[in-house]
Amino acid sequence: MATKVVALKTKSKGKIRDLEEQLVGLAIAQHESDAFQRLFKARFTKKGAQVYFLQHSLFNLNRRDCWGFVQGASPMAVKRLVWDHEQGELAGDKERGVADHYTLAVKQGASLGLSPDDFAGEQPMDVSFACFQGWLNVAKGCHWLEAAAASACLELDNAEDVIPTGCISRRIGEKLRDEVGIPMKKQYSNAEHVEADVEHGKLIITLARMYGDSQEARDLIISGTKKSFAIERAFRGFTATLIEKHAKK
Repeated sequence: MATKVVALKTKSKGKIRDLEEQLVGLAIAQHESDAFQRLFKARFTKKGAQVYFLQHSLFNLNRRDCWGFVQGASPMAVKRLVWDHEQGELAGDKERGVADHYTLAVKQGASLGLSPDDFAGEQPMDVSFACFQGWLNVAKGCHWLEAAAASACLELDNAEDVIPTGCISRRIGEKLRDEVGIPMKKQYSNAEHVEADVEHGKLIITLARMYGDSQEARDLIISGTKKSFAIERAFRGFTATLIEKHAKK
């Protein structure tokens, strides 16, 4: 039986409500950070977009690795949550005719002149490698609840109904449309994440409501979120640097 993902609009009380508000505040603050602002201001060229999306495809694969470690260490109810979440990422949605999310990234890359071999041969650059190892370290080495929060929070800060200025996938998609001329209908990965991550963004709120009944648990959830967001700021800042570098050529 699947564990039900809660709705963000459901009213919680007391310390759980405070925890939810803190999590949403941290997600919004990500978008206000210098790293995110640089990313949103950097101007895409075709080459910059190619380099960006090749490195970002490795971020997608790292997410699959981290969720696997989280699932292995978590109690059964959380294993079910992760299973439900990862089915779409790994197998797509057959009813809707949507491929898995890595395949969508490769398909989107064709609009930029990238081939499947380009994605298959891509290796992480130094900063990407360090960030991916940081996330893996949290997923493998931290308390399961802290590790689960560290992965789930990355869904929250890409949730269209949480971030007032629009989720990352939408904003990057609009930049790609306006600056490189790739219509949203050909941005298969970005378009899917704008839709899917509204639901995925509820994961960490579900965890908070399931397990946030003690101060220790709430501290673990916030700690995992802060660790993951620190790594993400480094990664987003680095991808901004890549775009800026190729914008100057």
